[in-house]
Amino acid sequence: MDEVNYEKAYQHWSSVTSNVEGMLGGYERLHLPDVNYSKKLLDELTKKKLLTNFKRALDCGCGIGRITKHLLLPTFTYVDMVDFAETFIEQSNAYISDEGNSRIENKFVESLHTFKPEKGHYDLIWIQWVIGQLSDVDLTNFLRRCQGITNNGCIVIKDNVTRQDEERIFDQNDNSWTRPLSELRLLIENSGLNIVLERRQLFFPKNIFPVYMFVMKPSDVT
Repeated sequence: MDEVNYEKAYQHWSSVTSNVEGMLGGYERLHLPDVNYSKKLLDELTKKKLLTNFKRALDCGCGIGRITKHLLLPTFTYVDMVDFAETFIEQSNAYISDEGNSRIENKFVESLHTFKPEKGHYDLIWIQWVIGQLSDVDLTNFLRRCQGITNNGCIVIKDNVTRQDEERIFDQNDNSWTRPLSELRLLIENSGLNIVLERRQLFFPKNIFPVYMFVMKPSDVT
């Protein structure tokens, strides 16, 4: 079976143009429906009181800061960013406004397979279009390290899944997996998290993989 190779993944993303088109793999038209539906999710979490504090969020696999700029900074007082590509982190300074940059406390250059979020620090950890770059073991361990969120905080994964009845698919270009929905749910469960809300992204083209959002909390507090 193919397996993720972090060096190959780094080489791929280091060659990608540092703009929205590059971050979305040539699908810049996904940007607005993506952000709008993510905002709808945060509104739902607020109304259901699944998320009640909005001081600090973490953007995992942040790239140039697309999610930070358009989703997290309008909602949270402070945001931290983490990505393994230093060129993306550097470009984020220009992409995000001066006012936005003033509310970004940390920009970490590190892969998620080694990154350790500070415990008791984040009200929301947002993980989008990056888990395919992690092996099953490293994804499970990373999710375990994310469980030190603040009281009534949330962890959100937003990512592609394979279509119904498809097995996991390996992409040789960016060295990543697309997992079946059932496998991803099991990985989340095995990491000690409960899915408290699950939504499918709407208004995306039919020729791309389905995209799901999973809202999670540590199993010992739900």
